[in-house]
This record gives sequence, structure tokens and C-alpha cells, in this order.
Amino acid sequence: MPDKKESRSELLAYNILVFGMAMIISKLITFILTPIYTRYFTPAEFGVFDLSITAISVIAPLGMLGTSDALFRFYFEEKDLSFRKQLISNGLRFVSYFSLLFSIFILFFNDEIAKFYLGSSDYVIYINLVALIVFLTNIANITQAIIRMENNRKIITKVTVIQAVSTFIFSVLFVVVLELNMEYILVTQAITLTIVIYITGKYGWKYINLKELKLDRDLMKQILEYGLPLTPVFLGYWILKTSDRLIISYYHGVSMVGIYAVGAKLSAIANLFQSIFGKGWQYFSFSTMEDVDAHIIYGKIFEVVFLFGILTINFLIFYSDLIFEVLFDDRYYNAWVVVPLLTVGPFVMILKWITGIGFQIKKKTYYSTVTIFIASIINVILNFLLIEKYNIMGAAVATVISYIILLFLTYWFGNKLFEIVINKRNVIFLFILSIVSYCLKYYIVLNNFYYSTILFFVFNIIYLSSNYKVTIYIIKKVIMIYKKWRS
Repeated sequence: MPDKKESRSELLAYNILVFGMAMIISKLITFILTPIYTRYFTPAEFGVFDLSITAISVIAPLGMLGTSDALFRFYFEEKDLSFRKQLISNGLRFVSYFSLLFSIFILFFNDEIAKFYLGSSDYVIYINLVALIVFLTNIANITQAIIRMENNRKIITKVTVIQAVSTFIFSVLFVVVLELNMEYILVTQAITLTIVIYITGKYGWKYINLKELKLDRDLMKQILEYGLPLTPVFLGYWILKTSDRLIISYYHGVSMVGIYAVGAKLSAIANLFQSIFGKGWQYFSFSTMEDVDAHIIYGKIFEVVFLFGILTINFLIFYSDLIFEVLFDDRYYNAWVVVPLLTVGPFVMILKWITGIGFQIKKKTYYSTVTIFIASIINVILNFLLIEKYNIMGAAVATVISYIILLFLTYWFGNKLFEIVINKRNVIFLFILSIVSYCLKYYIVLNNFYYSTILFFVFNIIYLSSNYKVTIYIIKKVIMIYKKWRS
């Protein structure tokens, strides 16, 4: 549990710092493993694996029906332990039943799904593993939610590190030592999820009642009324994450999907920050939403995240080509062009969480459905228009445009429910400047470390100087938190 004496900035900063260290270890292991995978597996094999991972990341949330978000929301409305136990137990039962049905459905039609989604029934083992991992992922989501609701940083860090280390050990064992096929990376994921469920379930046992198998209809009605409108959001998110890969596969084959997927892996530095921020933000936002100056605090957080995102993208713009040249097999080099563009997505999702906080505060979660579906439809249209001619570059551009539209719509509707104060002119200026920097890299200083470095520092100076108030604010907060930590 967090220290009650923590200020709001300290609460969010400590959460991000603690969760961040754990997530950095996790993503660092993923980053180390990716170059290893590219040397053992072909782009076609990597493409099939990536499509499987993408399916898991989208199907699993559909099996949740927004239950985890609903539990988090109602947990803070009632402090009575018996209510919280009933709430979480019902949520766990429901997710277990519904996810099991989901997985059984996938297994029943595994051959047909493999042919349609992966292009051949030879890959049916991937579909079987997807079904298993979907079920385990959703159980883990509920047991991990208990720890996040209590904001137990120590246990969250422990679980994340154990999961990361287990992933590394089993991946190296299966791929490097035993030289098994790529589906065993999915087997690794199933093993690590089982470990996570055991640890988190043991911790959250005080909230879990397995003796009662029936669902409380009245309580489930409340949970589903909040969570169900969020389910189409995950479907829309599936379209945003998957349509580009499916259309690339249709026009250019699974080998090109594999190349595109490796580019997405490097952009995972942004996914890392999204994961870190998300773990800290959910608790922070619900615990501060009734503060008088919440709209100002959320606006400052928006500007800090936006600046950090621009600086991260700037680094990847000028050095992705060099990173690919050093770390990855030559077959994957062309994927560098999509890295800075795909990095936009995770940062936009963070900004969407902030600007769309009004959807959760006012319990009007259907706005999330509307905004993401509009963005998804646009994404599919752009993918068909751009991928055939421009290949993976077209897919990345379509993704960026779709995410920008999603952020605009979320800000537009969200501000009508809960206004957040941000400097809109500066946001637009920095966005345009980032487009200019990408064009300079792509057309003028490609594969030139010297000029890339000069431009990297020039643009960083512009970004920081044009956001000097935000920069000073960050420095002051860091110094304040550091001094308090030292004392």
C-alpha cells in the first residue's frame, strides 16, 4: 500500500519509477531476445509468430468484457472488505467461465482459423497455444488487478521480474539450447503466465472465494454495465493493431509481416513506457479524480508525456537505421523506416488515457467505443489505399494518421465531460516539427551518423526550449522527490 503522506506528484512518480524498473528489465530481455530470434527464424516464421501474438493481445481483452476495468472502478467506491471480496470473486468467476468458452471455441475451429488467419492448417499448433494463452492471460489479469488496486509496488515488481527472467530462461532453453521451433516461444509464455497466476493468486487469496461457483446477478449487472461498453474498444484496438499486418500479408506475404514485426519490436521502447505509465496512471487517476485542481494536474501530466514522447521519437528517427545495421540480420534492415512511426501509437494511447479520463469519471465509457471505431475504420481504409503501393511504410503511415485522429476525437469528446488544460498550439508545433525531422532523416542524412547526431541535438534543443516551462517543472519535481527520498 502507498504511503498516505505521499503527494500526488510523488504518488505517480514513485509508481512509475518502481513499475518502470521492473518493466525495463522485462522489455530489456525482450529486446535482447529479438536479435537472437532473427538469427534462428526466417521472416516468414517470425510473421506467423507475430500474428499469433497479435491475436492473443486482442482476443484476450474481448474475453474480459471490461471486467478488470470495472473491478478497478468499483473497488474505490466501497472500502468494506466483504464487498471487495464479493466484487473480485464474482469478477474472477465470470472471467474464468467466459474465457474458457472463448478458448474452447478457438480450439473447436482451430483448423479453420489457422487456414484463414495464418494461411495454412500446418500452423494449427499456434492456434491451440493462442487458445490456452488467452485463458491464462485473463485469469492473470484479474489476480494481478488485485495487487494494482492495493498499489503494492513490491509485489508488482517481484512478479514482473520473475516473469521476465522466466521468459528469458525458457526462451534460451527452447530456442538456443534445444533448437526447437518458434511455437515454443508461445509455450514459454504459457509457462510464465502460470507462474504469475500462482504468485498473484496466493497474494490475493483474501479476496477470492472459490467455494461459491454462482454469480451474483445484481453485482454482475453493475460490472457489465460499466465494462461491457469497453469491449468494442478492444475490438477497435484489434483493428488498429492487426489490420495492417493482415493487409501486408495479403499483398506482400507473411515474410514482409515478419520484417514489419521486427520494426515494431524496436518501437517497443514506447510500449514499455505505455506499460509503465499505465500501471501508475490507473491507480493515480481514480484516487485523484475528485481533487479540485485535477484538470490542471492532468493537463501538466499530458504535456510532460507529450514532451517525453517527442524526445523518444526524435532519438529513433535519427538512430533506428544504425541500430538495425548493428543488431539485426540484414534481411530485416528495411524495417527501420517504420520504427519512429510505430512509436507514435503507444504514446498516443497514453495521451488518450489522460484526455479521455472524463469517460471514466462520468461513467460514459461508450465514448471510448465511438472514438476508437471511427479511428479503426479510417485505419482499414488507409491500409488498403497505402499498403499495396508503399508496403510497410504505407502501413506505418496509416497507423500514425489513425492514432492522431483517435487522440483528436478523444480530446474533443473528453473535454466536454471533464476539461483538461493543455497548450494546444505547442502540441501542434512540435508534431509538425517531428514530421520535418523524419523527412530530413529519410531523404537527406540516411546512414550518416555524423549529420544524424547533429540534427538529433538541434531538434532536442528546439523541443526543450519551446517547452521550457514543462522542462523546468519536471526538473523541480525530480529534485523535490529526490531530496525527500534522500531524507
